[in-house]
Amino acid sequence: METDLWQHYKQSYPGQVQLIGVDMYNGTDSQLRSYRSSTGATYPLLLLGASPTGGNLLDDYGPNDNYVVINKQGICRLNTYPMWAHGSRYRLSEIRACVDSLVSTPADVPNAGRASVHVLRSAPNPFRNALAIEFSNPGTTRRAARVTVHDLAGRLLATLWEGMAPIGLSRVEWNGRARGGIVAGPGVYLVRSEVGGVVLTRRAVRIR
Repeated sequence: METDLWQHYKQSYPGQVQLIGVDMYNGTDSQLRSYRSSTGATYPLLLLGASPTGGNLLDDYGPNDNYVVINKQGICRLNTYPMWAHGSRYRLSEIRACVDSLVSTPADVPNAGRASVHVLRSAPNPFRNALAIEFSNPGTTRRAARVTVHDLAGRLLATLWEGMAPIGLSRVEWNGRARGGIVAGPGVYLVRSEVGGVVLTRRAVRIR
């Protein structure tokens, strides 16, 4: 897994692909550390993937060594659970073909680095303590903007920006806390921007 996918995309398409090992058995921190030590895994591991906090990935994607590919818009593009039996779901060619259709080289992106279109991105993803969020106003004047964080049920957790956005790119940070200072646990969250009436949503994964 790590050699075939993670290392390949880190080198070929840096910053575009994130591989996450999800614990669907809701084990403990020590069990996850033991797994990392015994396998040598260098990709992030998500604890309590089948818990309600942040969204139950078991319900969405199934159990038992499953592999899914999710694009930058949070849409599942490949789920091997309903396609192949347990034990035969690691189809490298199919997984690579799906991921390859989603990545791009700088030459594929016109005006790369310029805020000529609406942009919403976050890093690092997954994150532990803080998530840096970048959004854009591609217009020629300041526009009303709002950036928020929600759980997978759509409930509002935090408002990061509410006001007029300057022309170009703006940056905010989420410290992983919900309203009232409550710490949001590990899981999947939705980052949402609305600039001049245009709404974008991206998924962000918090790990321990």
